[in-house]
Amino acid sequence: MQTELKDKTRSFFQWINNKEYNPAFDLFHEDLQWIIMGTANVSGKYDKRKISLGLKGLARSFENFVFTIHEMTAEEDRVSVIAESHGLRKANGKKYNNHYHFLFRFVDGKIIEVKEFFDTIHANWVEENP
Repeated sequence: MQTELKDKTRSFFQWINNKEYNPAFDLFHEDLQWIIMGTANVSGKYDKRKISLGLKGLARSFENFVFTIHEMTAEEDRVSVIAESHGLRKANGKKYNNHYHFLFRFVDGKIIEVKEFFDTIHANWVEENP
């Protein structure tokens, strides 16, 4: 089961990177809760609709935004992901390079919960004008 969940998680990030949103969002459980931890402007709790819009917004806000997975660990119904992102903020030309820990939880093969941790100071900085 853990290998299957890791494969689904890996595919999710590949689809987001390729802007293939339908298969990525098909992995979301109807009761999805995505929690962005910390004090960034985007921090808070999101449902399936709101996080889908937010993830699509990455392509609108950044040039060449991609996630790179560095480590994955799976246990029971959870997948832990250590990742990094790169992109160029379209509004101000700032380079975005953040580091993440995502904790995915699955129910019936669907993502029901994600806890996202990242450098909130860097995220807020990249949104500021030069």
